[in-house]
Amino acid sequence: MSLTAIRVADLQRSVEFYTAGCGFALEREFSTDLFDAMILRAGTAGIELLRPRDAAAAPDHGNMFAKMVVNTRDVDGLVALACAHGGTAEMPVTELEAFGGMVVGSVRDPDGHLIEVVGRR
Repeated sequence: MSLTAIRVADLQRSVEFYTAGCGFALEREFSTDLFDAMILRAGTAGIELLRPRDAAAAPDHGNMFAKMVVNTRDVDGLVALACAHGGTAEMPVTELEAFGGMVVGSVRDPDGHLIEVVGRR
C-alpha cells in the first residue's frame, strides 16, 4: 500500500498538522467536481487528504477501530510536535518492555483520526 486517503473538514488545517506536525511534505494538490485533495508524502508513505465539496458536516468516524501508524526515532518529539500543530494527545508516550523496549504514543489529528507513533529509544 502506498497511499491512504482520509476525509477532512479543513484542508489547510490538516496540511499544517501533517506537514509541520508529523513531517510529511506536500506532493501535489488537485480538485474534481466532487472534492478537493492534497497528497502528502513521508518517504514512500503517503496520505491523501480529501475535502468533499458538499460536506456540511464533520467526518463521522463511526465505531470502527482504525489508526494510522507513523514510525520515528523520536516518539516523544513527534507527539509533542503534532500536538503543537493542532493534534490532541490520546495516549501518553509509553515504553513497552514486553515488545523489546518499543515506545508508543498516540495523537488525534484535527479531524479526530487516530495516529499511533512508534519507535525505540
